[in-house]
Amino acid sequence: MKLGIVLAGVLGSRADFAELCRWAVANGYGAIDTPTNRSDGAAVARQHRLEVASGGGMPQLFIADPAERARNVASAIARIEVLADTGHELIQILHARPAGASDDETLEYARLGLTPVAKRAEERGVKLVIEHWHGRGNNFAVSPRNWRRLFEAVPSPALGLCFDPSHLVVLGIDYLRALREFGDRVYYAHAKDTELLSEGLYDGGIMAPDFGQRAIGGETGWWRYTLPGRGVVDWGRYIGTLREIGYDGVLAVEHEDDTYGWREDVPTTLEGLALAGRFLRQYV
Repeated sequence: MKLGIVLAGVLGSRADFAELCRWAVANGYGAIDTPTNRSDGAAVARQHRLEVASGGGMPQLFIADPAERARNVASAIARIEVLADTGHELIQILHARPAGASDDETLEYARLGLTPVAKRAEERGVKLVIEHWHGRGNNFAVSPRNWRRLFEAVPSPALGLCFDPSHLVVLGIDYLRALREFGDRVYYAHAKDTELLSEGLYDGGIMAPDFGQRAIGGETGWWRYTLPGRGVVDWGRYIGTLREIGYDGVLAVEHEDDTYGWREDVPTTLEGLALAGRFLRQYV
């Protein structure tokens, strides 16, 4: 298992990718996601002796309109060709619900959109991974119940999870139990933590606006994302369970901690990444 970097916030929008790769190697990271806005991302990462963690740029596939869905399926298959040709093995995909769609309707749209895309991913030897972010209620594949239904509807082994315990903490789901149940579908793992704020939970409850997320200096709430080690995730047990299920891929830090500038300041963001790396290396 090696540590990687997710291009969240300013790392994807403002940081120079080659410079970020140099920084990653110098600070003990071994892998990195590639930016969607440049075609040479995988080559640049490898020039710096970094493993390519995952690529993105896929369109929405859970689409109600048949014509739009057909266009997006064609676009997704074309994107798979590009990423597979440049040596990507993991491709991030989206899972937003169509507006007003029920779970059953969304599942059928997912089946129609994902089946041909997953088939082509199988043929090209790549995996499609879903990061189960709740999307403040707008995403579908966020819970064990919906993962089971999705994997039954689209049984292709090319389809799996980008596992992130921080999102399950927010939803009150046992992330270790979920990791064990779906271990054979975990193709990528993120490292992000969640801090629970007791005063905000008392004051507004779990149904506070925006699910109660709190940004430093912003709205009050009962939880916020943090660097690993600054929240409630048990990192020894999480990484131990990853090893238990046989996971030996990249553990990628997704830095979304507002105390370390991930939205707007590259140097402060890198400071946070350095702290995260030092913390996680006691387990990895």
